Amino acid sequence: MASNLRVRIDKFRAVNNADIIIDGITMVAGENGCGKSTISKLLYFLFKTITNYNTLVKQKLNYSLRDVLRFLEIFQQEVVFSQKDRKIRDDYRREIDDLRRSLFESDFLYEESDKWISLIDKVEYLYANYSKIEDEKLYKNENSASPRMFRLNRIIKEMLKEDYKSEDYREAFQNVKKLVRDRFKAAKGKIDSRPTSMFIEELQKIFSDSKLPKKFEVFEFEDIIVSLEKTNLSISFSVDKAIYIDTPMMLSIQDSYNEQWDDLNALLLLDNGSFANSIADIISKQIIRGDVEYDEGIFMADEFKFKRVDGAIFNLLDVATGIKAFSILQLLLKNGHLNEKTLLIIDEPESNLHPQWIIEYARIIVLLNKRLGVKFFLASHNPDMVSAIRYISEKEGILNNVNFYLANRDENEFIYNYQYLDKNIDPIFESFNIAINRINQYGI
Repeated sequence: MASNLRVRIDKFRAVNNADIIIDGITMVAGENGCGKSTISKLLYFLFKTITNYNTLVKQKLNYSLRDVLRFLEIFQQEVVFSQKDRKIRDDYRREIDDLRRSLFESDFLYEESDKWISLIDKVEYLYANYSKIEDEKLYKNENSASPRMFRLNRIIKEMLKEDYKSEDYREAFQNVKKLVRDRFKAAKGKIDSRPTSMFIEELQKIFSDSKLPKKFEVFEFEDIIVSLEKTNLSISFSVDKAIYIDTPMMLSIQDSYNEQWDDLNALLLLDNGSFANSIADIISKQIIRGDVEYDEGIFMADEFKFKRVDGAIFNLLDVATGIKAFSILQLLLKNGHLNEKTLLIIDEPESNLHPQWIIEYARIIVLLNKRLGVKFFLASHNPDMVSAIRYISEKEGILNNVNFYLANRDENEFIYNYQYLDKNIDPIFESFNIAINRINQYGI
């Protein structure tokens, strides 16, 4: 079973044991509840974490600094806008905007840390002047403490929580700067060392469960690059992008509870440059008889449009689900997201497809692997899809790139072991015969 990539999973949810090649086209088959979707999600979030590690660290850093940024924004609104010097107001606004944007764009976190500290220094200076003015007003009017100063002071205390008890604003700002430096330093350390704990946190978030697989290992060229017992995550050479499709109905659903839907929608909108491709032409001219584009409307809302060959134009959300399924592949192709370093994970690719289009979809999968080198992990329980992948691959001369697995029920009826079948799909069809037996049992 030597391969570029291999994944081993022991005792996680319905999966008792799985040792699976991820190279070429990998298809796992089995009944509902056998853990196919669990493996799909594990693979997706593994490679998402590996390939987007720096971005994930920056997202967490950004979240950890949200209170500091909110304070700077409040200070901008409450204090800076009251300054007579327009240049001070414009410079502050520009620096706030730069903090929001450049954290994700820059690869040098220490430089970003310096920007935050520089702006906090300016806030401290303005804060001192503003406090002095407010104190003078209070002295002349003999009023109680300024409500605005009281609020700003309370916000600083809330931001620092238990780390700050002094009433001295100078000490407070020193603590704010220390907080910012410490969090940037921790983020830089994570980017440098890539601790596995980041992936574990992602697993616990996605599966809403603190229980982890007993064993989860990823081998590349037979060397372990990922293990829950390993301190650090290695970078994969074979895969630099993972894409997960579990339903064509995710199109245009924004801010969903399914992170993979949001990720896929973002990819469909992200054009890496026009990419003429014969497989996209096959989808357009031979299968769905039309083309899909993202229309940035001037007077109407932006939307995906399906332009049929007869000139009719439809909102993609209004067309048949099967057309949506092919449209996703077409858009990924046209936007340049599919290549030899892509792992495309498709959970039940046959879902919502007419039997004829199941075969066409399988053909596109085979051609994507043959011509572009795209790697696939497919989870299916459809006999037509299994057969089509097997025999179209053979006809196209890439059967050596294909591996089949069958989820077999363990002695414990709720857990499954994944059996390696190589190219032999007969055991899969024997498992499908259960349906025929049920028809005989319940029918006439």
